[in-house]
Parts: sequence; structure tokens; C-alpha cells
Amino acid sequence: MIVPDRNFRPNPTRAVFVQGTIDQQLVDRLLPRILLLQDQSRDPITVYIDSRGGHPASGELLLNLLTSSNQDSASPCRTITVVTSRAASTAADLLSSGDYAIAFADSSVLYHGVRTLFGDPLTVEAASFVAESLKVSNDQFAIKLARRSNKRFFFRYIAMRGDFDAYRTKTAKPQLSQLGCFIGMLRERISQAAIQVVGQAEARNRRYESLSAKLWNSRTLNKQIDRLDQPGYRLARVQATMLKIMIDFELANNTDPAWTFVREGTGQLRDDFMLFHEYLGHNQSGHLDDLCRTWGAFVLTDQDNQQILTLPEPEREEARLAKLRPEFLPLWLFFVALCHALQEGENDLTALDAFWLGLIDEVVGQPDLPILRLVSEFKPDPAQQPAPALPPTSS
Repeated sequence: MIVPDRNFRPNPTRAVFVQGTIDQQLVDRLLPRILLLQDQSRDPITVYIDSRGGHPASGELLLNLLTSSNQDSASPCRTITVVTSRAASTAADLLSSGDYAIAFADSSVLYHGVRTLFGDPLTVEAASFVAESLKVSNDQFAIKLARRSNKRFFFRYIAMRGDFDAYRTKTAKPQLSQLGCFIGMLRERISQAAIQVVGQAEARNRRYESLSAKLWNSRTLNKQIDRLDQPGYRLARVQATMLKIMIDFELANNTDPAWTFVREGTGQLRDDFMLFHEYLGHNQSGHLDDLCRTWGAFVLTDQDNQQILTLPEPEREEARLAKLRPEFLPLWLFFVALCHALQEGENDLTALDAFWLGLIDEVVGQPDLPILRLVSEFKPDPAQQPAPALPPTSS
């Protein structure tokens, strides 16, 4: 049976309504309500959204207010974000930033890159600065989106993982990778607009995979990474080695005589460097290992667990992580690529698109989807057989 959990349920009596343009005026209007709700209790706050976007800085300020602590250092109130009709641009970022994100069935979600307006004529120097600034901003927003939504994307993967062998049989592709199966099954469930986003992410991800093999097969780089915990060892040395490997990679993969670092290569180098700098930061902070610990129980087989138990206790944790990292690292890199793709062009997604791409947690009126809330709220009836840990996938 299902026992409702307030951590996953919208509550209009503890809610703020984000309607119209997201700007400082909206923040000023909502601030008293947010402060009152936080003072009343630390229960979840529902954020209903119907907005075509606005200023990214105002959206970040609004999110910071919603997730603030108090003078007693209490945990932030959990946020449940709900798009009722339209969440575009900054509003889409706010939606995906919720601890639990919900979409009404007929709603839509639009992601695109950062924009800017100018009142004065542009010079070459100003145009170059603006282009670089927008590129950096897009990268930053992509990484933020990946960090905030990876739990949803990983949950989709785990929920569908049991059907990968059947998908290989259906497509007559027995050698298809785990990630390849997942992407193929996603394509069957999303609109053409979302398929184009996935295609862009795949193209970017192929570069990631080729480059990651180069980087992580470098003995010099791995030795330097191992020394990062030593006092006084500079991260800049690791970064310099990464850049050298990336330069060689670009030269080997761009054989056209007209290709130069000035025209194309420098921008690609920066993209590659930012990706692996981000991964390195996650790796050093234990982010990937945390993902492995969270989802590893659904991946390790009985045989895997038995083999690990034969090891001395101090070695078991690292053995588990060693088995899980090769499966979860490609998934993380693809999701980062997907979030970058969402920052390119105009990506107008349906509620179901947003669900399957891991940008929201639930679509109202679609109970057959693999929804985390159903797992949390399910309480087994002692008189009946327990339900499976994860609900079945649905096309």
C-alpha cells in the first residue's frame, strides 16, 4: 500500500507561486512569504512555477532564499518544485533545482543557453569578450544542472537496467554497452525534439570517451593525481599535464591542414579542460564514489558480493568501488554532455521528455513511470508478498 510522504507531495498551504518574469521585483514580492514559511517550520516548501523565465541572477537568488538555513543552523527546508503550465529558461533551471520536481502532464519545459542584450554597437574586442563570457556561463549552468539532477538520471538508469538484455535481443545488438542500451531505450520514450538533444549529447560524449581513455591511460597523470593529497603539491601541475595530453589529442584528431588552434582548437581545448577539471574535482571530493555507494546495491551481483566478502575487511570498500566506477563514470559523463546540449539552441521539451532525461522526478497522472516517490511511499502489507524495490519501466 501507499502511505503519502510529505517530502514528495506538493502542499498549496506551504507554497510560493512563481508567475511571470523572474526578476528582482518577483523576488521582493515572494521574500516575505518565504521567510514566514521558514519561520513557521522546516517542513517542505512547494514552489509552483508558470514562467517564461527571466534573469538568471534573480533565479539563483530565489533558490538561495528558498534553501537558506536559520540562526539555529537548521537544515534548509526541502523544496518541491511544480511546473503547472510552462517553465522556460531560468524557470526551467529553478524547476530542476528542486529537491523533488514535478510537472503537470500538459506542461512544457524549455532549456537554452545564456543570453544577453546590448544597447551599444559592438567592437571586435567586445564581441570576443561577450562570446567567451556566454560560453563560460553556459558551461557553468550545464555543470550546475548536472550536479542538481544526477540523482534523477541515475534513478532512471537503475530502473531500466534490468531490461537491457531484452533490449539487446530486440535490437540484435548483443555487444551493446550498458550506456548504449540506456540511451537506446530513452530514444523510444521521448519526442523528436528530445531525441535531437540526446543526439547532440552522444556526439559530445564520444569525444569524452576517446579523450578520457587518453587521459586515464596516462601513467604520468595518474601518478600526479595520486599525489594531490600530499602537502604542497600543486593542482596546476596536474592541469598542465591534462592540457598537454589534450593538445596532442586535438592534433591527432584534426588532420585538415586548414585546422588551427586559433580558429577551432582553443575553444575545444577549453571545453575538454573544463569537463575533466570538473570530473577531477568530483573524483577528489568523492562525488563519483558517493554515486557508486548510493546505487551500487542495484548493480552488484550476488557473485560480486561473494567475491568481495572473501577479501579482508579493509579492502572490501575499495573493491566494491572498483567494480562500480567503470559502469557509473560513463553514465555521469554522458549526463554532463546532455546538460551541455540543453544549453545549445532552443530545446522545448514535453513533461515526459523532462522526466526521461532526468530533469524532473514525476509527471502528474502517470503512475506507471519509475517514480522515486512510489518507492519511498510503498509500505508492504504483511499479508502479501513484498513489491519489487523499483517499479517497472514504461514506454
